[in-house]
Amino acid sequence: MLKVEFLVAGGIITNYKCSSKCRHCSYSSSPKWPDDYMTPDVADEIFSILKRLGCSSVHIGGGEPLLKPDRILDILDSAAKNGMDIEYIETNASWYRDEASAVNILAELKRHGVHTLLISIDPFHNEYIPFRKVKDLVRACSKVGLNVFPWQMEFWDEIDMLDENTPHSFDEYTKLFGKDYLLRLPAKYGLNMKGRAFVTYKPYMRMQPFEQIMREAGPCRLLSGLYHFHVDLYGNFIPQSCPGLAVPLKELVDGADTDKYRIFYNLDSAGVAGLAGLAMKEYRYIPKAEYAGKCDLCYDIRNHLVLGLGLDLPDLKPDGHYRYV
Repeated sequence: MLKVEFLVAGGIITNYKCSSKCRHCSYSSSPKWPDDYMTPDVADEIFSILKRLGCSSVHIGGGEPLLKPDRILDILDSAAKNGMDIEYIETNASWYRDEASAVNILAELKRHGVHTLLISIDPFHNEYIPFRKVKDLVRACSKVGLNVFPWQMEFWDEIDMLDENTPHSFDEYTKLFGKDYLLRLPAKYGLNMKGRAFVTYKPYMRMQPFEQIMREAGPCRLLSGLYHFHVDLYGNFIPQSCPGLAVPLKELVDGADTDKYRIFYNLDSAGVAGLAGLAMKEYRYIPKAEYAGKCDLCYDIRNHLVLGLGLDLPDLKPDGHYRYV
């Protein structure tokens, strides 16, 4: 069985739809996603299960969770009902229109138990969102007494060198800070190289022979991480650092059937070599000569299953992770 018996800290994904299509997004969020949002019933079930598993606090993110500020209040009510603390809500500030409306939204969040807003501050978001919105949102938080968790403050001065009233492309950043600016960002930001982030940086990665990857890759142990897991709006448990793989949280509590979630199980028990063996044997997968590491091989197989064959596999969810990258 695939089973989770204890969890420490993680996040809730209320929606995958986002106002931006950032190059570094490990969840492949974008405006193209369906306009779905977590329902109160799903939230209630998730918080109840997490509490039983030992998790007493979560952060909330997306997508952009404050695209629907009225819908997030129901999620916060469900958290309070189940004794779940909210560490912070992540936001890119794109929804900011003016001080008065922002203050009203922030004050309502505070009344529902939110004390901190994580505000994205980086060149990736600045490709879509004027820095002025970030600055104005920080000021609005101060007015209502909400703490700001700036992610990451070290980019502030670089972004502030450009016009705050408009978004800026990476061409502008490279002109200011050098042609290798994009390549310096992963270490500075601490990027999770999955989803769109992997697509962005794959051209710069060292290629490895398929045989070498198969020989060296061990079990992924996706469920071994107790920290920084996520549960999305559909109730899917997403292991830390690996979006695009999912098993319903309520099934993992009792023990999920490994025959039903074969992709997940093969990765967890035998790693990408096990997945590749399964894909070649049963899904007509033909490996390439080289890949940019084991994650590239894993994504290539998963893309073959979801996009190439059009399969609706229960553990490769949501399929938007592959379709909207």
